[in-house]
Amino acid sequence: MESLRKSSNIFVNSTGSYQEKQTCFLLPPKINSLGLTKFFVEGQEDDDMLGYLMPNIQLQMTVIFFITQAFHFGLKRLGFSALISQILAGIIFSPVIFKSNISKNLFTKESLEPFGIISVIGFQFFMFLSGVKSDVNMLKSLGRKVWSIGSLSVFLPLLLGLGVLQVKTDRETSFFVNYAAATSYSMTSFPVIVTLLTELKLLNSELGRLGLSTAQVSDVFSLFLIFFMSVLKVISQNNNGREDIFIIVGFIVFVVGIVKPALHSLVQKLRNGMPMKDIYIYLIMSLFLGSVFLSHYYGQSAIYAPYIIGLAVPSGPPLGSALVEKFEVVSGLFLPLFVTTCGMRFDLVETKFTAAISIPAAVAIVVITLSKFLICFVSHLYFWKLPKSNAAAFALVMCSRGVVELAFYTFLGDQEIIKDESFVFMLFMVVLFSGLIPLFVTYLYNPTKSYAGNHMRSLTHSDSNSELQIISCIHAPGDVTAVIRLLDASCGGDSSIAVTVLHHMKLVAQSTPIFISHRKERQILCEYIYSVNVINLFNEFEQNSRGSVSVNAVTAVSPPMLMHGDIYTVAVDKLASLIIIPFHIRWWKQDGTVESEDHALRELNCRVLENAPCSVAILVDRCHNIPRKPVNKDNELSLTYDVAMIFLGGKDDREALSFAIRMAEDTRVRLSVVHLLGPNNSVSGGNEGVKIDCLDFESTHDYMAMRDVKEREYIAYREVVSEDAAATASIVKSMVDEHELIIVGRRNMENDIPQTAGLKEWCEYPELGDLGDLILSNETRSTSSLFVVQKQQQKNALN
Repeated sequence: MESLRKSSNIFVNSTGSYQEKQTCFLLPPKINSLGLTKFFVEGQEDDDMLGYLMPNIQLQMTVIFFITQAFHFGLKRLGFSALISQILAGIIFSPVIFKSNISKNLFTKESLEPFGIISVIGFQFFMFLSGVKSDVNMLKSLGRKVWSIGSLSVFLPLLLGLGVLQVKTDRETSFFVNYAAATSYSMTSFPVIVTLLTELKLLNSELGRLGLSTAQVSDVFSLFLIFFMSVLKVISQNNNGREDIFIIVGFIVFVVGIVKPALHSLVQKLRNGMPMKDIYIYLIMSLFLGSVFLSHYYGQSAIYAPYIIGLAVPSGPPLGSALVEKFEVVSGLFLPLFVTTCGMRFDLVETKFTAAISIPAAVAIVVITLSKFLICFVSHLYFWKLPKSNAAAFALVMCSRGVVELAFYTFLGDQEIIKDESFVFMLFMVVLFSGLIPLFVTYLYNPTKSYAGNHMRSLTHSDSNSELQIISCIHAPGDVTAVIRLLDASCGGDSSIAVTVLHHMKLVAQSTPIFISHRKERQILCEYIYSVNVINLFNEFEQNSRGSVSVNAVTAVSPPMLMHGDIYTVAVDKLASLIIIPFHIRWWKQDGTVESEDHALRELNCRVLENAPCSVAILVDRCHNIPRKPVNKDNELSLTYDVAMIFLGGKDDREALSFAIRMAEDTRVRLSVVHLLGPNNSVSGGNEGVKIDCLDFESTHDYMAMRDVKEREYIAYREVVSEDAAATASIVKSMVDEHELIIVGRRNMENDIPQTAGLKEWCEYPELGDLGDLILSNETRSTSSLFVVQKQQQKNALN
């Protein structure tokens, strides 16, 4: 029997090469076993269960997935990616660990070829779907800086590495071999960068957006280098080079000139109402499979032909999302098998390392990696003038290696373009880079540091006569009406309001997050029709407000787990004082039943409350009780807004009071402030207020805030003593139905006060605070909308 190393060449060659091997197989092959009954009950010992192809492959997949998940279960806690676990699983089955038993019993020579074919198909689907998720149109909007960095980070390392290889290698090594090796070292793969940033949860951060943009440009030039390598290969190895080159060029022209325009035209018709048919999916899959066959037929790598077909498909709904939804499970299931089979080729036992090959490869990799790192590091500092740690993290991201480079090295090894020792060395570099780079990037770059800064951005610290910057988050159509009604009741004072409407949309079948600013001075062609309705409603509200409100609409398309990054970015950019986020339970009927509950939105709200760079408010809309401001000014006095503010004390309550006072400046708003006092406080009934300890910082500020409220004649103020939580619940229940909107502070404090003692144990929604949760409880049966405010948490508090 052949060794594992020799047998492994059978399935690895499925990436594109065909070598003549003399291997004996049993024909016809034994596919399905006789069943467990024949082996264990009837005791047929003449047949081996693993001698049948199907049980053997199924057992191989089971063992590989079990070992991979076991490795990943432990390594992910240390910050390592799944790729490391998959490669380590392959090394376990390589001759380094097991040389005879595993090769003889589990990985038989009859099963290696079909197992390898399955794994390669998984990788080809991965490349195809990576192309589908990539938005080629984004390249048009990239600036010169990104194009400069992306091109220099590929071409300059290539030239330096090629020069080193030409000098260090012997004269027998052809220029094509050195060029192929230098290309494999200097290339940058966009799918690998996307995978890395996704695992680090930096996809829509400042580093992530810049890394994705630069990686897209670098990926374009890497494809050009690979195309040139294919041409050199045809010229150096094939007498009929002109015909093969014509086929390669013709394939690219066909995809760019015919397939891409046809698919874009199809997508436009689908968005205009034409029904989606399965025949469209079948045609695209035929193109994908045809590109794989064409690559094998002409002796080229079947790595990038599916990727090019995928790039021709418009990303996102309706066509791209349909493809990803149908076939992503194939990639996710079989791609780990491909990485594991590559790891099985890590043979340190039989591989003979020579100085003539190892030293030039090591020097070339060091030169190329350092040059790529320095180009990205220096250009990041020069163009964007950001901290050195951010520049270093960006440079490390651009130097990362992953499954695409691993497949490319495998192809070069199968074609015997590089020697076995070069392949083992490259595989080791992939493990080293993919293992260390995520750890270094996590250490160097923390986006929350720039979000939760030392600058105070809150309502109490903003000038009452200046323009108030508010960020309003929209997730569903019902959020629009609720926010407009709240803002309409808040814009009647002397100071104006600047609202940035951030419409969140889930990233579907795309790799790159999208951030669109819908500026009024220029028309933006937005493919997201749902955002158009949101923008039109807010623009109509701005026109009816007659200058008291200015609206700027932004659409952010990103994964739900990363949406908080978009909120932070806009809040920092706009110097916002308040972020309004919708409650995760919507359309709460008067009978207390819930129509929709979004758990992903609740997780998002909790993350925003934790690290927001300014104050945050959760808006709970119930029954649309706040009427919209009439356009006809003659009817203004006939409508009133009944708003109540329940004050307990603390920074969150003072922040909520600031917003309530701004609302009360509108003559249509009727504000009532209820100060709930503990049993140890006394009520004077006059303007002297509550007796306080002047040495208590919080109590002093509470006293000053209440004194300011009493001086405003248009605010109804009363003090009520509450001995315990039961008394507070009774007071709240008696007043909620009398008002259309209740404003409270979140009061996210550790120590309980007598008025709310014990409520925390029964709190169902901690993000609303004890009092907010009480108002929303079934016992209260409130029909009033709720506005819960939390003051900005300072950076030192977060740490």
